[in-house]
Amino acid sequence: MKTVYSKEQKGPVTAICQVSGFLLSAIGQKIYIWQLKDNDLIGVAFIDTHIYIHSAISIKNLIIVADIYKSISLLRYQENSRTLSLVSRDVQPLEAYGIEFLIDNAQAGFLVSDVEKNLVVFTYCPEARESFGGSRLLRKADMHLGYQVTSFFRICSRLGDLANYDKRQAAIVEKRHITMFATLDGGLGYILPISEKTYRRLLMLQNVLVVNIPHTAGLNPKAFRLYKSQRKLLQNPHKNILDGDLLTMFLNLSISEKNEVAKRIGTSSDQIHEDLLEIHQYTSYF
Repeated sequence: MKTVYSKEQKGPVTAICQVSGFLLSAIGQKIYIWQLKDNDLIGVAFIDTHIYIHSAISIKNLIIVADIYKSISLLRYQENSRTLSLVSRDVQPLEAYGIEFLIDNAQAGFLVSDVEKNLVVFTYCPEARESFGGSRLLRKADMHLGYQVTSFFRICSRLGDLANYDKRQAAIVEKRHITMFATLDGGLGYILPISEKTYRRLLMLQNVLVVNIPHTAGLNPKAFRLYKSQRKLLQNPHKNILDGDLLTMFLNLSISEKNEVAKRIGTSSDQIHEDLLEIHQYTSYF
């Protein structure tokens, strides 16, 4: 390995990534896009942001950046006009720790972890009235994780034998990414998008399990997973993220208890087993 280019900047380089074959760097609140030409970096575009950008992630020409106090912003680089512009942002104050894209086929969300040990999912919906023409990112899901997350990475869902007997479903699952995360306590976890039908069924299961299984140390798992913040938000928690640890406790119940729980939500024990096994198969990399 050898150094191709080295030059002192006006401040600390706090984030770096690539976008459309160009180099993107953040220096404090300023974001620059560079092109390597004749062993020299030529400035192509730049934009001023809020206070201090510490993370940047890109897909194609879209970039999400995390500010240490001002949440996240969605940027777009237009190669034809060589302009870097702000598309949308979260207007609520949030001390973001880590960011990553949440990919489900043609749909994309923006996953953020914060200093108060929460996970938040934002989406870009310009047709929604509350987004003010797309200038504001909409909060679609949140939960209290209980751990501070600083690192995310994405991998494709594991198909296994699915491609051999259901090619249509395999094509859907193949474009659904698992977003893995690592916590400061040394833990690993993942977020996986699931279908609406499966989500509704497992949500009912989760609500029944909260009432019917003993709580560890008498602590309510549903209350623990509610979004927590010292700031007063002008909206209720959105939830919409299932607690995988709680759902897997269904497997520890006796056969009669499983049948009783399944009956309460209008399904069968076999169907719940199939849903949980399906999620396990998609994510069983380790």
